[in-house]
Amino acid sequence: MPSLEQLLREREGVRTKVYKDSEGKLTVGIGHLVTSADKLKLGDEITDAQVSEFFKKDSAKALSAAKSQASQAGISDSNFIVYLASVNFQLGTGWNKIHKKTWGLIMEGKYEEAAAEAAKSKWAKQTPVRVKDFQKALRALPPKKGAAAAKP
Repeated sequence: MPSLEQLLREREGVRTKVYKDSEGKLTVGIGHLVTSADKLKLGDEITDAQVSEFFKKDSAKALSAAKSQASQAGISDSNFIVYLASVNFQLGTGWNKIHKKTWGLIMEGKYEEAAAEAAKSKWAKQTPVRVKDFQKALRALPPKKGAAAAKP
């Protein structure tokens, strides 16, 4: 099982020069969205220490949200929480309010159906590898007690 940092370094990459992401947003480090407080502009360079500082701050929010969401869904699997934190990191901590059907299926313990629903999203078209990571993590979860088994 990778750590959240290993997973995000692999999936987000690490860039020390400020660039525009696929949505046109200024980004640097390990997927850090530049804020006005960062006082950075396109093309600026940051140090490895700044990469780490941004990552610690950004990932703490994502991991906290993932733990809370997993708890709400009755999931305690630490491997899944890493992948759920990756989703929160990439899509924001309110992802489950946007991807309501996927979240609802997770809450019901219908993990296979949730994985299939995630594949229908704009997110899947933009970053298919990230969605495949999440689908694999969903499919690895044990059946939720009391949930009806999903039909293949």
